Amino acid sequence: MTDRKGHRMHKKLLRLAFLFAFLAPFCGHAENLAKFPGWKLQQPESKPARLVADEKSDTLRIEISKATEPFYLIQVAQPVSQAVADGDLLRLSFRARSPTANPLRAVVERSGPPYESVIETRTTISPEWKDYSVSGESLQAYAAGLLSLRIQCGQQTGVIEIASFRLENLGVSPAGEAARAALDPDATEARIKKYRTGDLRVEVRDANGKPVSGATVKIEMTRSAFLFGCNIFKLDPKNTEPWQIAYQSEFTNIFNYATLPFYWGSFEHEQGKPDYARLEKMAQWCRDHGVEPKGHPLVWHEAWPSWAPKDADAAIPLFHHRVSDLISHYRGLVSFWDVLNEANNAADFTQTGEGNWVKRDGPAAVVSTALGWAREAVGTNRATLLYNDYNSGAENEKLIGELQKMNALPDAIGIQSHMHDHVWPLRRVWQTCERFGAFGRPLHFTELTVISSTNRPKEFEAKRGEWPTTPDGEALQADYCEKLYTLLFSHPAVQAITWWDFSDRDAWRNAPAGLIREDMTPKPAYEKLHTLIRKKWWTRADGTSDSSGTFSTRAFHGDYRITATTPDGRRAEITARLSPGSDGNVEIKL
Repeated sequence: MTDRKGHRMHKKLLRLAFLFAFLAPFCGHAENLAKFPGWKLQQPESKPARLVADEKSDTLRIEISKATEPFYLIQVAQPVSQAVADGDLLRLSFRARSPTANPLRAVVERSGPPYESVIETRTTISPEWKDYSVSGESLQAYAAGLLSLRIQCGQQTGVIEIASFRLENLGVSPAGEAARAALDPDATEARIKKYRTGDLRVEVRDANGKPVSGATVKIEMTRSAFLFGCNIFKLDPKNTEPWQIAYQSEFTNIFNYATLPFYWGSFEHEQGKPDYARLEKMAQWCRDHGVEPKGHPLVWHEAWPSWAPKDADAAIPLFHHRVSDLISHYRGLVSFWDVLNEANNAADFTQTGEGNWVKRDGPAAVVSTALGWAREAVGTNRATLLYNDYNSGAENEKLIGELQKMNALPDAIGIQSHMHDHVWPLRRVWQTCERFGAFGRPLHFTELTVISSTNRPKEFEAKRGEWPTTPDGEALQADYCEKLYTLLFSHPAVQAITWWDFSDRDAWRNAPAGLIREDMTPKPAYEKLHTLIRKKWWTRADGTSDSSGTFSTRAFHGDYRITATTPDGRRAEITARLSPGSDGNVEIKL
């Protein structure tokens, strides 16, 4: 009896061993890569924090007696002791509580600069024990020790307890595999044809409506339906200096969309004295030159006026007035608005009224309220209202998801992509589009920066002249931009791309971020984008109407000037628009 039972158990164990061996390649490395004795507290010399580690209960207790600026000066960290392969999916999970409701950032990132992250989550820890989990795909291979786990928590005083901290390697990411397939050049070109072009069918008729055969038909694109843009902060319509004339000429030679600076601190330097006139002139110049202007931003916790209150209840009615006033004042000039900027990290800015508002009510409630004000101000008029954020991770997905549940989604989702330290791998670009495109709203890449230098400053912001453009950097910038714009243009959810900044002159962080240099001469990236936007993705066609009076061609979505001329000299001209989903039929009468 015992022998038979032992035999059955032996067979069962063999089957389990076989099953484990079969499934192991699909399960990744299930062991915990976070080692409990490995945690080290990193903090300033003043020692504003204390770490109590209890290995028996697998618990870390972080006591913060003084907040730091920046917040990551207090962190508990350890190296990741195992190598991570390109495409591996990592999952970070832990239990935590904080009686003082402290915020923290948990991140798996490169141990040194550039600090690109594989996993990142920012959250406010609840007073009760709660489970937290976030995943991320490694977009390159990392040797053992090249990645670090970090818990950054210097935002405020208080106590945070963390237990059951786990980092697991789940193996190859399915989303990563799909992204690799999407990057195939043939697949990219097929999407561009499918989503960015349509059949344009011109029917030539005489005055009686009869078909006219043998007419010469000329089709000229005048404006792309896709919004190719840039911030235009250096625009000064009244300035006739050569550099300003060149700035304007190069801008309109490539772009049809522009972001205007409505930063509260400079727009209303003194309370009750907004600078309407300057932005009116800038917006009108854009309209006169075929450029769609966008206002940026209406609500933001930075660029805070010195006179504005820190108290949330005092700031809220001022925001309400500002949103309503600007949308109403610029009606007919500005119909795109970044209504609210970067709510995910606003709670860190408690020196501002918005920061305290977000900290008290949460980012989703604040964004929903601001969008509601904007919709009231727009009324029945045409406008596109955006929420804009540099956070392209789990926190922003959570925020947009909450807005969706509240039936308060923005008209478009703004994704910032400043790449001063390192460029995004194209797989990351595609996966970002897929994740945020799933919400069913158009995506605008609102602030896209790729520098043209192989050097990096030690500080976040260089002094003027310390970070020059270089020939090698310009070549890398041009090559990456061509690939990036092609990929974004191929994604059906993307509606707009806005470069940041147009010129190296006074660019943010004094970086060589421009498409044109300080002397206003174009860089190779400008030439690459001009070729794509105004040549490759720009339709010019001509031909002869057939026996049914028809001439057809495949054309990019946009506005057109169409002319038809008969052999005996009769001529007619019309304008038309080819839009996604339209039948593409156009009639021209001679």
